[in-house]
Parts: sequence; structure tokens; C-alpha cells
Amino acid sequence: MAITQEVLTARDRAILIELEALVRETYQLWDQTWVGFSWRNYTYDHVMRVRNLARTIAARQNGNLRVLEFAATLHDVTKSYDGEILMRDGQRVLDADGFWINAKLPPVRQNRVTALYERLGLTETVHHYSGGQIATALLGEYGYDDEFCAAAREIILAHLKPLPTSTPAALSLYDADTIDANIGLPAFYRNIRITMHRMEQDYAKRGEDLDAYLATSLEAYLNVYLREKIPPWVEGKRRDFVEKLTTENGKAVARERIDHLSEDVARMVDEFDDFDANAQRGRLAIVRRFVERRDNPSLTAELADLSSRWTKETAPTDGALALIEGYRQEIDGLV
Repeated sequence: MAITQEVLTARDRAILIELEALVRETYQLWDQTWVGFSWRNYTYDHVMRVRNLARTIAARQNGNLRVLEFAATLHDVTKSYDGEILMRDGQRVLDADGFWINAKLPPVRQNRVTALYERLGLTETVHHYSGGQIATALLGEYGYDDEFCAAAREIILAHLKPLPTSTPAALSLYDADTIDANIGLPAFYRNIRITMHRMEQDYAKRGEDLDAYLATSLEAYLNVYLREKIPPWVEGKRRDFVEKLTTENGKAVARERIDHLSEDVARMVDEFDDFDANAQRGRLAIVRRFVERRDNPSLTAELADLSSRWTKETAPTDGALALIEGYRQEIDGLV
């Protein structure tokens, strides 16, 4: 099966649908809602967004789109195994490439992926390596030849550690993965989730009720968060991440997303002039929803509900509709 720039075949598409379902199922084998900086429903959404954006970047870089579809779908397939960082003699345990090694977090249930993980002896390997091994095994089971499997594995390995020899498709996945977690509207949503999770932990330790605080102090909280916390966070991403990207097209996407987010946040701040109305129908209403709906949410599901039921029931402002459209475009990898 030669590696070419040809479009996906009908068989490829059918197998990708099966792999998407397998990946989604795999993330639900763990019952922990939060591990590290991610909640359980985050990872599948992240993978699909990264695949969309990697495809956009790779098309501009003349990358191999066919193999990229499979590699991007499987690039984080073993991510849920990453538990606490391993420590020995007070030091983080590193692999040969200098990556921190995580203790194995075992799933509660089993499936095809977990069976391969055990059979291949992948405990205490970093997820770009273990993911590459799982992808090789799965694609081999579907009849893809060694060349195709090796290309997919190389792309997955590069999503954490690109090399001078990495292909355009591999560099595109690295850039897309970095952008999605750190830059733009999905990253802003992730920041809200992580911030609220830390607040929940702090309030629980003090025996206090975060929801009760938000019920009386939402405006004050959002005012500080959007005026003082988020603008330097956005500019820090511009300063610290853009030049780490490996393709010019990836850098262009990152700059565009940063500019859009900066504008969106500025418009959110403007809405404080009529907070009560905008917290119901404006951009601030969407941020409020993200703050309040904290029970293992899915950004994809949130956007679907915002685009359908919420818009019909709420009569949102033009600004809110523009923010929803901005999220849609970034989720689809269009910018």
C-alpha cells in the first residue's frame, strides 16, 4: 500500500470511523473525571480538533493527508494511562529523550486498545511512543502495510518531539496539537475549565461552596478574570509559543487565533457596561455558561447546544453569535 497524496479511499473512511469510535470508547474506560490538566471528556474533543487543524496546516505544507488522518486520530490514544509523574530519590524520572515518565494509571474497564497496551508491554512509556506502537498494531490488523504503519508511527512520535527529518505531515500535527491546547478559543475554554477546577479544589478544602460564591459574585469574578488574567495570558502565548511552532502556516494560524481571541476578550470587557443583559444574551452569557457548567463537559456538545437550543430560546446578541461562529471555525480547523 504505497504512501501517496491520494485522497482517502472509501475503505479508509470506513476504518477511520471505526477508529474514532474506538478512541472515544477508550477514553471512557477510566472513571477519573480529572487527571493532570485534562478532564475525561476533553481528550476526544481535543483529538478531533487537532486532526481538523493538522489537516488544514498539512494541506498548505504539501503534507501527506491520507496517513495524517490516521496518525492524528490515534496520536493520543494512550494518553489516559498517564498518572502521576514518577519520582525517584526526589527527582522526576526521565526517559532517554528527557520526557517525564508517568506512573501507569490503569483503566477500570478493558477494550482492544488496553489489550494491545498490555501485550506490547508499554507501561511507563511516554504516550507519543506508546501511541505509535498501538497505531502500528491497529493499522497492521486492518491490513495497512509496513510503510504506511511506519509513516503513521513517525507522525505520532513527532507530535511531542519533532525532528529535523520529520515530514510536513508530522510537523503539521505537532503544530496543531500545540495550538489547540494553548492558543485560541478552545484553549481559552480549557483555561476556564482548569481555573474553575482549581477554584473548586480550593473551595472544597475550605468547606465552602463555589456555586454559592458565583451566584452572588459572578460579575466581580469575571471582571477580574477577563480584564486582568486573560489578556496577559493571551500575550504570553504569543510570546512563548508562536516561535516554537515548526511551520510557517502553523505560525500564521496561531497569530490569527491570538488576534481573534484578543478582540473577543476586548468585546467581552465592553459588555460589562450592561452586565445583566449580556450575561443572559451576549458573549458574557457564553463565558458564564462555561464557568457554571462544570460537570465533565464537552466543548463540541456545548457548541452544538449553543448553536441550536440556546440560540432559539435566548435571542442572543450579534456578538454572541459571532463568538459561537468563531468557536465553530476553530473546532473545524478552518482558522
